[in-house]
Order: sequence, then C-alpha cells, then structure tokens
Amino acid sequence: MAETKSDIAGSILPVSKHQAMLMLESVYLWMDLGKFDHAREVANGAAALMPKTKQVQFALGTIEFNQQKYDKALQAFRAAQRLDPKSALARAHCAEALIFMTKTGEALKELQSARDLEDDGGVPEFAYRLTVFAGIGEVERALKETNDKKRAERFELAIRAYQLASKFEPDRAEPRIRLGEVYVLTGKNAEAKAAVDAGLRLSPSDEEKALADKLLEIAGGKVKEAPKKR
Repeated sequence: MAETKSDIAGSILPVSKHQAMLMLESVYLWMDLGKFDHAREVANGAAALMPKTKQVQFALGTIEFNQQKYDKALQAFRAAQRLDPKSALARAHCAEALIFMTKTGEALKELQSARDLEDDGGVPEFAYRLTVFAGIGEVERALKETNDKKRAERFELAIRAYQLASKFEPDRAEPRIRLGEVYVLTGKNAEAKAAVDAGLRLSPSDEEKALADKLLEIAGGKVKEAPKKR
C-alpha cells in the first residue's frame, strides 16, 4: 500500500492543506467566541502534528496576546521566526508583543528588520500601524515622565517610531504630523515646521490638518501652549 503524502512539510502524520486550514480556522473561531482554553487545546494539537508550520505558532501567539500574556505571545512568535527567519510577518508579530511590553526600542529594531524582508502577509500596513501606535505610546509616557533624561529618551523613541512609520507608508500624512508634534513638545520648532509641512503635502484628513495647523501656529510662536493630548 502506497504511503500517503502530506501536503504540510514536516508534519508528523499526513495532513492535507484543507485539514490544516480547518484546524487553524477552528483556533480563531474559538478565540472569537472567547473560548481560549479550547483554542489553545486545538492549537497545541496542531503544533504537535505540524511542528514546522509557522502559522500554528502565529495562532498560539495570538491566543496569548489576546489574553494579555505578552511574554508568552513573544515566545510563540519567536518560534515562528525560528521556523522562517525570512518572515517579515513573524518579526512584526514579535514587535507587536514587545510594544505591549513597553520595549519600544527592541520593537523598532524588529520592525526595521521586517522592512528589509519579503512581505509575507500584509506587513507594511500592519507594521505602519504598530509604529504609529508605538510612537503615540512613547509620547504619552514622556509627558508623564518626571526624569528629564528618561523623558528625552522616550521622545527620541517616538521620533524613531514616526520616522519608521513614514518609511512603511510614504504617502501617509499622519506620521509626519505626529513627528512635528514631538518636535514642538521638545522645542525644535524648525524641525516641527518641516515635518508638518511634509505631512500637509500628503492629503491629510480633516483631523490631521487641524492638528497640523495648530502645530504650525505654536512652532511659529503665535500661541504658547503645545496641543493637549486627546
């Protein structure tokens, strides 16, 4: 009797692509229903059956991430990264966990590496949103920081995040305008004007344009207070 061939490389038993897809879909279905124990049980079974499939590790990481167990999520995403070192999506998922662990510097390194790899699943948009989110988080933490050195470090991380966001989505106005906001908050008015002007040339939304106009007023010395955080 001929041996049944598996569609999934490295699987312990023969598995068709359809079977693998159904297992992963059931994991996400259980998550959508809030049944994380059920989702984990199915995902662990899939991992045992398909130990070399990165999508299973993505699923395991997502289970932990959705339960705010970011360190465990990172472990799973790292496992996916080891299975496919050229996966930009694996690095982006690692960055996502690191951002929620407030390890923004490490996250930005992962996202920069992701940018240099081949897109394997909508990475530019995902990474763009992560970098903007990371920048916003660092600005909020900087504004609450009482130590001058630590505050400056957080503002610098925000600058790096928005600059990277602009590389992922060069046609988006938001990261440039937000970059201008950081420059205003740090008293770098010339840099603020340049960043905001660059954003205004990229068809900003009404909300973004309103913020940009306010920032230009501050940078030009027409008003004294920086915009309040929303």
